[in-house]
Amino acid sequence: MDFLYFFGCVFDPRQMRVSIYGSGMYVNRGRGHSIDPLYIDDPIDDPLHPVNNVGRNCFRIHQCVKAFADAHSTLEKELGRLSDATDLNEFEGGRILPNIIPSIADLCKEKI
Repeated sequence: MDFLYFFGCVFDPRQMRVSIYGSGMYVNRGRGHSIDPLYIDDPIDDPLHPVNNVGRNCFRIHQCVKAFADAHSTLEKELGRLSDATDLNEFEGGRILPNIIPSIADLCKEKI
């Protein structure tokens, strides 16, 4: 849940850079890398002078961020419904994953 919340609701790839140095952190981007869709420090670069952005060729990052946000929201709703159910049988078979990843719904139907 924390992963989905952070990368779906907090992380802004236009404003933040992912640094792998130390224990890892998210810092404001420098002006020179504002056109790259995602900035991730290259682990081979010097930590004081990062040069190479290994995320510069990333595409559709905003769709990924939206997918994480949608998954977080759906999971929160489903867990709320699960906690409200007095009997697990009331919870439509207890399947949460097909609601988070709709393409899995077809696979689940085939196995039933």
